[in-house]
Amino acid sequence: MLLPNAAAEAQSSPATATATPTDYDTDDDGLIDINNLAQLNAVRYDLNGNGKQGTVSAADWATYTTAFSNPAAGMGCKPTDHDDDATTALQPVCDGYELMADLDFDTDGDGDVDSSDTYPNWTPIGTDAKPFESTFEGSLTNGVMPKISNLTITSISGPSVEAGLFGATKIGAHIKNIGLVDVDIDITTSSGYADIGALVGYSLGDITACYSTGAITVAAGRYSTAGGLAGYNGRTMAASFSRATVDMSTSRSFYAGGLVGYNGGTIRAAYAAGAVKGKGNNSGYVGGLVGYNLLNIEASYSIAPVTAVASVAGGSKPHLRGLNNNVTEGGFGRVTASYWDHVSSGILADGAKSTHDLMSPTDYTGIYVDWDDLTIDGANDVEPWDFSRADQHPQLKYGGHTIELAGNQRFASIKIGNQLSNTKPGRNAIHPTEGMTIIAGGASGDWVWESSVDGIDWTTLSPLPGEESQSLRSSVPTYQFVPRAEHVGKYVRAKMTTGDYLVSRSIGNIKPAFDRDHWVGWTGTQNPPGVVGFASGHNPPRVGTPITAASSPHGVTAALWYRCDANDANPPSSGCELVGSRLSYTPGSADFGHYL
Repeated sequence: MLLPNAAAEAQSSPATATATPTDYDTDDDGLIDINNLAQLNAVRYDLNGNGKQGTVSAADWATYTTAFSNPAAGMGCKPTDHDDDATTALQPVCDGYELMADLDFDTDGDGDVDSSDTYPNWTPIGTDAKPFESTFEGSLTNGVMPKISNLTITSISGPSVEAGLFGATKIGAHIKNIGLVDVDIDITTSSGYADIGALVGYSLGDITACYSTGAITVAAGRYSTAGGLAGYNGRTMAASFSRATVDMSTSRSFYAGGLVGYNGGTIRAAYAAGAVKGKGNNSGYVGGLVGYNLLNIEASYSIAPVTAVASVAGGSKPHLRGLNNNVTEGGFGRVTASYWDHVSSGILADGAKSTHDLMSPTDYTGIYVDWDDLTIDGANDVEPWDFSRADQHPQLKYGGHTIELAGNQRFASIKIGNQLSNTKPGRNAIHPTEGMTIIAGGASGDWVWESSVDGIDWTTLSPLPGEESQSLRSSVPTYQFVPRAEHVGKYVRAKMTTGDYLVSRSIGNIKPAFDRDHWVGWTGTQNPPGVVGFASGHNPPRVGTPITAASSPHGVTAALWYRCDANDANPPSSGCELVGSRLSYTPGSADFGHYL
């Protein structure tokens, strides 16, 4: 029997303490905070982003409430009176999600996403039947968007496939300030439709200031779209880019693009740089930026290498374009102030620009005069581009983009002797000609040279004598390679296979000598063996454009310029004549068809 005071104490002290509810909208912007992969996964159970169960099953809602445990009232979202009715009590209103931190699908940190990781095969958020319909926005930290790394999708069940971080989004949805790094999507479908993109497979919402890198590979059984950022774009995509490679194969209709497979909306202030390959028949469309454009492309560009391959030997190939395949009948397919690089794409046609053309303007002038005062994300007169370097293409600075994020999209300084390390495949392409010497180096380890027909599948090359390690700059090991006739029309890259890290860089689509716009071929030789670079000018040089000899490992301060008949000639032997004795030389019409 308890004494009276003991009974009173027992009644006033609960057996367990109640935890303080968690505020999941810490900045009171009406967006539910996402801080881990479990919360990202839970978004699929609340596609309208209001933090309420609605029609979701009890089992699915249990997964949601496990990820967002013990929430404050209304998830912590600030009360709002949407009806503007003073007689109605204010209610907490959430309207989407906000990514607050970087996320990585390589949860065990072993460099590979497999069964030992939490989400080895990501199920996209939203389907065509139940699309995502609210906001998904990255919270900027010091002006930089958060990134999601190593998103991996290897299989999806169902008659049709919409794959990416999001499978499908609805009109009214908005994805903003999200970076996807090292995406790996490799999907085979047997019969159904497929819409595949790193960010969204089938997008009817808006996309602003997003980007992707990695690889997307699709073997489809029926009609399909694949793009570096979105398979299908049906609304507005702005201030976004992709450096992901896209490899599409099917015998049916398909649309493959470096940024978007099929554009049924507006693409504004965007670019693509990853290699695009399409294998099929003439019902397929491959484009550097967009596979097939139904509506609008504005103030955008592509430097993506593009390749079309017939699905059967001797068959018809898919349609191939450097920027997009347009629909022109009835005024559709409008393209405004948008360009592609014929050097990097390998496609020279009306409307193409050279690398120099696209790099030369360093402000909103020339071909970029209409690239400012754009409307992006509801704001007018926006200037989204950065032209801070004359040796790179324009880069995006709008929203959460930074120059550092896009830095390895910049083309290398185009010269013999350029170091080719510290980046991943398919980036920083330069375009040597047959017979010129190219160098890789800058880090210890074993290097190999590889070639590729499409910039996606690579074969190891056997070096010729003299193409092994050389020490050209103090103790830094470098490796050289001289492209030969069998490499014309292919890509070449240097790849380090041992050492502290794996790095490689594409060196581009090698062009045969003399095939472009009054270019001249060239080589550089020294004794002892070495390489002389061009500090400025075209690579290969062009008639009428001055070129300047760069300093060499041996401290060259003067130069003799020779015009040679063959790329293996050794000045001043026969076949070469002295044409100049200054550091700078301007090729003339007499140099066309010769090596300098």
